[in-house]
Amino acid sequence: MFSQTIFRREFALICWFGCLALTAIGCGGTKSGPVEQPLRGALEDFHQFLKNLPTDNLQPPKDVAAFMPLEPMAPVAAEYLINGELVYFWGSGLADGGERIIAHQKTMDADGCWVLLENGKVMKLSAEKFAAAPKAK
Repeated sequence: MFSQTIFRREFALICWFGCLALTAIGCGGTKSGPVEQPLRGALEDFHQFLKNLPTDNLQPPKDVAAFMPLEPMAPVAAEYLINGELVYFWGSGLADGGERIIAHQKTMDADGCWVLLENGKVMKLSAEKFAAAPKAK
């Protein structure tokens, strides 16, 4: 019974994301958004996750084990955190006006990598700017 419920939920999510992807592909126009930039979308999802933690009286996770029970709160980011494509400085949270990098894309593309700053901004930094930018510890 329990496994059927999980299967139905996963099947519904797969169908929903499939329809969303087909809709985005069929729209034409310029390519942008989460279909083309999945790591940007993952960082935006993670920003929302961190932003919602105080509402639930929760602190930023200190390690992956602490994150796992909270994973449903950040379903997009969780996949990238768990497989290592997204690097998070564990325990780092959002801070008004903060400029340190708290999470980033693991690999550097030719045009840079996506980062999440303490102030909640998601942006792409060149390799030079990334190397010079302060990082949370």
